[in-house]
Amino acid sequence: MSSPSEKNLEELSDLQKDALKELGTMGTGHAASALTEFLGQPIFMKVPSVRMAAIETILDLLKERFSSDAQIAISSASNISDVFYTVLFLFDKETVLEILNQKSPPSDEIEAIMEFSTISMDMIREIGSIILIKYILTLNKFLSVDDSIPSQPMLRIGTLDSLEQYELKGLTKKSKVIFVECDIYSEEESRIKAECVLIPHYETFDRFFGTIFTQYL
Repeated sequence: MSSPSEKNLEELSDLQKDALKELGTMGTGHAASALTEFLGQPIFMKVPSVRMAAIETILDLLKERFSSDAQIAISSASNISDVFYTVLFLFDKETVLEILNQKSPPSDEIEAIMEFSTISMDMIREIGSIILIKYILTLNKFLSVDDSIPSQPMLRIGTLDSLEQYELKGLTKKSKVIFVECDIYSEEESRIKAECVLIPHYETFDRFFGTIFTQYL
């Protein structure tokens, strides 16, 4: 029987696919919860689409949702002990503009602010940190590794291609990623798009998924 690290998504059982969907729902739920808290208004989520894929395909998957040359905000944090994994949340410029418009009354200065100024950077950093910390702590509880702690969340502005130079640097090509398409809506049904990428590090991949899949036996 092949181990989780050797499986492709089409080889997973329905119960194992449900486990991946639960991971995606967990991440999207925390994104919605964090934005509700940050914006002071209800934020809702759709059931996310979840895919498991080889790490070398991550850029192609993301380019289905983002323009390859667009500047995007990339928030990242890792679980740094026991079970190793990295979580990325990516926000495009339009999403940050939507958040800014909901956080403060529209003004003629919004477009200037959107050039990833200090104000918008602080907002993205706060949102990303809230989402990442809550997601990792909840996932650790799910994995029964409560003593593990997340790294300090980082924020970087760059293009999708720059992921290989920074967030994906040093990760083995054998790694697989969990790609979660997050569609979140405000009461006015304004769309807030954020993508979540969960990357279990190869050395603890089988333990990571062995624990999650056990929950669904």
